[in-house]
Order: sequence, then C-alpha cells, then structure tokens
Amino acid sequence: MRNIITLFIFLLYSVFCFSQSVLPKETSNTKLQKLSIEAYNKALWFQDMPQYNEDSTAYYFTYAEDLLNYNQSLNYQQLAKIYLAKCNYISKVYDYNKMDSIAKIGYNFLEKVKPDELNIEFRYDYLFNWAKINLEKGDTEKGLELLNKALQLVKDNDDPALEAKISRDKGVFYSRQRLQNEEKLALINFQKSLNYFKNQNQIKNAISIYLIERGIISCYVKQPNYSADSVYYHYDKLRNILKYIQNPNLHAFYLCTYGRELITTPKPGTQSISKNQYQEGKNNIIQALSILQKYNIKNNTIEPYCYGLLADLDLKDEKLNSAIVNYRKARTGYLNANSRYAAGDILGYISRAYEKKGDLKMALKIFGQYYEESVKYERETNQRSLRESELQIDVLKQDKELEEKQNQVFIYAVILGVIVIILGLLFWSFRNKQETNKKLENINNDLADKNNLLDKRNADNELLMREIHHRVKNNLEIVSGLLALQSAQITDVDTKEAIIEGQNRVNSIGIVHQKLYQGTQLGAIEMKDYMLNLSESILDSFGIEDRITLSLEMDKLDLDIDTAIPLGLIINELFTNAIKYAFPNHENGTITIQLEKQPNHNLYLNFADNGVGKSGEIKGTGFGSQLINLLTRQLNGKMEETYQNGTAISFNFKLKG
Repeated sequence: MRNIITLFIFLLYSVFCFSQSVLPKETSNTKLQKLSIEAYNKALWFQDMPQYNEDSTAYYFTYAEDLLNYNQSLNYQQLAKIYLAKCNYISKVYDYNKMDSIAKIGYNFLEKVKPDELNIEFRYDYLFNWAKINLEKGDTEKGLELLNKALQLVKDNDDPALEAKISRDKGVFYSRQRLQNEEKLALINFQKSLNYFKNQNQIKNAISIYLIERGIISCYVKQPNYSADSVYYHYDKLRNILKYIQNPNLHAFYLCTYGRELITTPKPGTQSISKNQYQEGKNNIIQALSILQKYNIKNNTIEPYCYGLLADLDLKDEKLNSAIVNYRKARTGYLNANSRYAAGDILGYISRAYEKKGDLKMALKIFGQYYEESVKYERETNQRSLRESELQIDVLKQDKELEEKQNQVFIYAVILGVIVIILGLLFWSFRNKQETNKKLENINNDLADKNNLLDKRNADNELLMREIHHRVKNNLEIVSGLLALQSAQITDVDTKEAIIEGQNRVNSIGIVHQKLYQGTQLGAIEMKDYMLNLSESILDSFGIEDRITLSLEMDKLDLDIDTAIPLGLIINELFTNAIKYAFPNHENGTITIQLEKQPNHNLYLNFADNGVGKSGEIKGTGFGSQLINLLTRQLNGKMEETYQNGTAISFNFKLKG
C-alpha cells in the first residue's frame, strides 16, 4: 500500500513538473532554478522515513539536474550541490564505483563556478566526501590526495564551526583507514569536534554528532582489551541522537553494531552475557535487517554484516546448516557492495563451519578459495603500499606541511633546476677547484639523504613481504591443523596415513615461508637448515625420530623459493616412502641426503637409505610417484635409482640461468 501511494505522488509531481517546463523558450531561468531546487528538496525528502524510497530519490536528483542542464550556466554550484547529494555516503543510493564517477562529473561543474561566487566550505565538503568514497571503495591513494586538497582549501580557517567540521571529518577518515596507529589521532579529532557540537543545537547538528559518536565507538572497539563501559556509554549517546534522524540506514547501522556488542561483551556491572542480553542482541540484528528489507535498501555493507553476525550465533548454537546459509548470504552481500576484502574473509568462516560440521573435503575446498583471494588481495595492496605510505605521512602532518604535497610538481621542477645548476658548477669547477669541492660535498650529503630514504623504502617493502610470508605460513598451519584434527578421528590405518602424508606436504611448503620471513634474505632459502627442519618434522609426524638417523651431506646453499618448494616436496615424498618400505619390522636405519650445486647451473640431489633395498620404490602409480615425476620435470631434471646396501635415488636438475 505504501509503495502504491508513493508511486501515485511521484506521478502527480512528475506531471506537474513536466507541465511547468515543457516549453523551455517561454520558461524563465528563475523558474528553472526554482523547479530544480524543488526537485532537489523532494529527493532529500525521499531519503527520510517513513517515505524513504531509493528509486524516487534517484529520479528527483536526476530531474533536478536535467532542469539545470538545459542551461548549465544558470548555476554550476547548484549542479555540484545536486551531485554531492547524489554521492553522499549517507544516502547509499549508489555503489561506490558509481558514486566516484558521479563525484567526478559534479566536480567538473564546481570548477566552472566563478571565483567571486565560490563557496569554499562547500568545495571542501565536496572534496572530502569524494575522498571518503575512494577510501571506502579501496582506492586509498586517490582518497588521500583528495583529502590533502580539501584540507589545503581551509588551512587558514578561523571559524569555530568549520574547524569542528574539519576535526570531525579527519576523525572519520583516520578511523576508516583501518590503521591502528591512527586510531589515537582519530579519537583526538572526534573529541575536539564533539566539544563544539555538544554545546550547539542538537537537532540541527544531529548527523554530525551521530558520525562522531559512531566514530568514537569504532576506535574503542578496535583497541585490544577495550573498556565496555566506554563503548556502552557512547552507544547510549548514539541512541539518544537517533530520535532526531530519519535516515533508515543510520538506524539499521546502530541496531546492527549495538547487537554485535550485546552478543560479544557483557554489559557494565555484569561478569558474563546473560540469556536475555544474548537474545536482545540477536533481536537488534534481526530488526536492522527488517529495516533494510522494509525500505528495499540494497548494495550496502550493513546487510551482509548482519547475516555474518547471525551466522556466528548459529555456529555458537550448533545450527551448522543455518550458519553456512547465513555466511553465504553475507558473502553475496559484500560482493554486491563491492567489498572484496570482507567477502574474502567470509570464506574463512564458511570453511570453519564445514570443518565443524565434519565435511572436511568441502572445508578444504572453501579454504583454498579463501587462501587464493587473500593472497591476491595482499598482492594488490602491497603494490600500492609504498606510494600510499608516503601520502599517509602527508595527511598526518599539519596543514602547512600538507601544502608541500600540493606543490609536488613545483618541487620536481625545482629539483631539475638544481641538477642543471650542479652541472654548471661542475663545468665551472675547472676554474675554481676549492668551490667545486664544497659543491661536491653538498652533493654527497644530498645523495646520502636519498640513499637513506631508499633504504627506508626498501626496509618498508621488506617488512611487507615478511608479513605476507608470515600470513601464508599461518594459513598453511590452519590447513595442517584441520588435517591433524581429521586424522585423529580416523581409525582406518591407510586413510590415516594418507592424511598424515597430505599434512606433511603442507608442512614442507609452510617451512619455506617460515624460513623466508625469519631469515635475512627474502628471495632465497638456506637449504641445509630447511632440509633439517623438514626431515625432523616428517620423522616426528610418524613418531620414529628415535629409530632413524639423519645425515645431511651438504654445505650451506641458498636457493630461490621456486626451486626450494619443489625440492622440499620431492624430499617429503622420498622420506615418506623410505619410512614405509625401507625399514620393516621397526628396524633402525640411516637416511642420507646430499645436495650440491654444480657448474653450468646444475643441481645434484641424492637421497639414500641403508634399508632393505626394495626395487621400484617410487615407480608405482600412486599419487606420491606421480608428484615426484611431475616435480622433476618442473625442475628440468632427470632421476636415477640404484640398489646397493639399500636404495639410492639421485636427481640432476638444470636450473635456469
């Protein structure tokens, strides 16, 4: 019924507006402007409850724009105002990629505004909202550049109201960057802004106060061992200000996040979460979803977040099928909202739900997807990390320092000029040796500074790469742990051995990444230490470390990761075969591994045992045999077996030059 009434009002208003503007030659510019403002206000009206309607909002924004586009020179600033309202993050009418495109078009109108008509505060608002759109969609670099530009506009501001708004916006941006070292700075800015707004008209400034309280909560929750008293205090403040706000998105966000707090943290004065508190939290989350569904709000991150929380509750209540369904709804929602990182994270939760259900095959399959998406996201993130870190330093500086970033092109020109001058001085040095020495000393100092900067960037890059290897190693440990849990529940000997072998293969790769992030070189593995750790791990997994003696006949040898991982897998398979076949009846024995680098990029590997010398040890059709043959071809190698006082298997690999 509500939708029918809304549609009827919408049609009547459309007919009226059309009748007023159908004859453009007879319609005055003032009339067009008035109609555009009426349509703009109508679009804002449809963003509030109970008449909230995304389609109507989009229509009236477009209609307001079209009226002015008939004669764009009427009011470029009004056109920009329409576009700012279109892409304002509160409305959630568009996804972030579309909002970014809309913001760019609107800013082109804003740049056409005459200097004497330009509203600096509005220009600041526009740039800041555009910066926030790019931050939310994952383009941190562009977001930081736009924030720099916005702050530069108001660097000489002395208006307390505008200063409070700037502090609020800085707090929002810093907290949304998800950088732990900026949370303190975000809180400082939030508190500075709140000190101003709490003494102003609460109704008029309701949105600003809401954003500040929400930002403060976000900063507190991110802190380890945060104070529940402080969080619940600010949720009370948030609930009180919501009575002045009619946007359903903000109500849904409050209910969702407050529900999360209720199901995870005891209320002040209590030691644990009671059944009533638990149910209250769940009811809040369900109520948030009902608001979104009632007003048909799509492509936002609130809905998938709610489904993720409900899935967590299902998992806790052992409703595993329901948990998987809700996690999948959460992933679909995040993908629709173009939130790739959150969508990838959900795969990890789905994998754990299947593992808890006992479906290890599906758990490993989903975990494989999670691992692939995580690595891809990390790789894309790290490609931008150094450029973004430089911009982050600029954003955290005072406004005068931010001016240097805006004048970057000018600085580059100055540097080029200095280089030309230095070349001139070098030529002149043939006539004045003493002056040349002084100039050369200055140049050496400059070069030393540049080398120090380069060293710092390299160190930052190295730290990022170590973090990637650390995460990969941790993820592989999770897979290994899943296999260990499954093997512990299996009584069939053959199946149990197969799972242990799979676990050892995963461990062989995990040790490589462990060595990379712990070692001094990020691109190479020291093979003797790696072989020792790998062999001991395999012996320990079979519980025979006291029966088998290990002999490593090799000097220290560094190999790249693309060679080390296949070699490790080959050694793993050979070790497993030797343990299973070379020493029957729990006999003691010795396993010898020889590895050396030969001329012309050749690599020689020999694996020998003094066991019973079973012929055709790795010539079977099993997975292990196939894997060894595949890896040997991958390393461009040849394999040879000999049987004398046991079994010896040697390899000659031709490494890439």
